[in-house]
Amino acid sequence: MRNALYLFLLGLALLTLALVVRSGLMARKEPGRPINAAMREAMNEDAPQLSEADAMIIRQKYGNAHRLHSGLLYVIRDPGTGGSTPRSGQEVIVNYDGRLLDGTPFDSSYRRGAPFTFRLGAGMAIEGWDEAFLTMRKGEKRTLIIPYWLAYGIAGRPPTIPPRATLVFEVELIDIR
Repeated sequence: MRNALYLFLLGLALLTLALVVRSGLMARKEPGRPINAAMREAMNEDAPQLSEADAMIIRQKYGNAHRLHSGLLYVIRDPGTGGSTPRSGQEVIVNYDGRLLDGTPFDSSYRRGAPFTFRLGAGMAIEGWDEAFLTMRKGEKRTLIIPYWLAYGIAGRPPTIPPRATLVFEVELIDIR
């Protein structure tokens, strides 16, 4: 008799569950988004996205920009005269002007009066630079729009670069060694 009661209660619970699921009574408004804030943050790190405000500014100012799979955007200003592109491990000499997406300047080799030299792929510059300069030719000038995950990340580099900052660089590849 007791077993029959347990089976009846189990059947009733399963029937109730089936009705709730089928009716959508407990359905979430955003089913693909995790409830937990920590899980949402972790998912954003795996597949980062630009803020809507940044995306709108980029569409307005740089609508003709080329987009790479990583999220790096660039506009070719002058194609340059060189025939080959640098390889990872080579040294490149560049001039640049760096600013935030809103136009606030934060660094410039022109203001310092000397170009910047670094080794590609050695972690001497931000990831966006390593990726961009690998496809440039000597003498080429580009505008790079670098999302935060290819620049200084979630934390930024206070006080000059705020958290999750999209950076814009006017760059010129002067020489390859």
